[in-house]
Amino acid sequence: MLIRSETSTDNAAITTINQQAFGRAGEADLVNQLRQVTPIISLVAELDNQLVGHILFSPVQYDQAPTGITIWGLGSLAVLPSQQTKGIGSALVKAGLEACRQAQIQALVVLGGPEYYQRFGFRPAATWNLRCHYPVDAKFFMAQELSVGSLAGLDGTISYHPAFDAV
Repeated sequence: MLIRSETSTDNAAITTINQQAFGRAGEADLVNQLRQVTPIISLVAELDNQLVGHILFSPVQYDQAPTGITIWGLGSLAVLPSQQTKGIGSALVKAGLEACRQAQIQALVVLGGPEYYQRFGFRPAATWNLRCHYPVDAKFFMAQELSVGSLAGLDGTISYHPAFDAV
């Protein structure tokens, strides 16, 4: 399996992956919109010359924005249903974390299943007094420091790009 940055020729396949993985168009539409409006890190998993997975990271806003902190959100992560439970999602998350470190992103947040994301180092965002602007159970909103101490002393709300509101 090859994990690489997406290219413009991957857009249709990424749309298909997200639609099939989530059973609806919302996440695929979100990915397409984020490409147009904000910097992103977008990786694909390729197996036997076919794209089978996709992960996207994009900037989020912290309402108490201290100077110099860079926080991004993981979302979405999608793997074709026929390829799930084969480690593709895990490989994408690990590669994505490394790409974010290389881009000097200091911290990440994610809305998702704790049983899945905690194995990659995510912990409840409440650990750092961070809340999500969406009304979600706090256990599903997690964060991770990519730069040690980057979330220390924070107390505020994280907001995703408005494009996420439609999903």
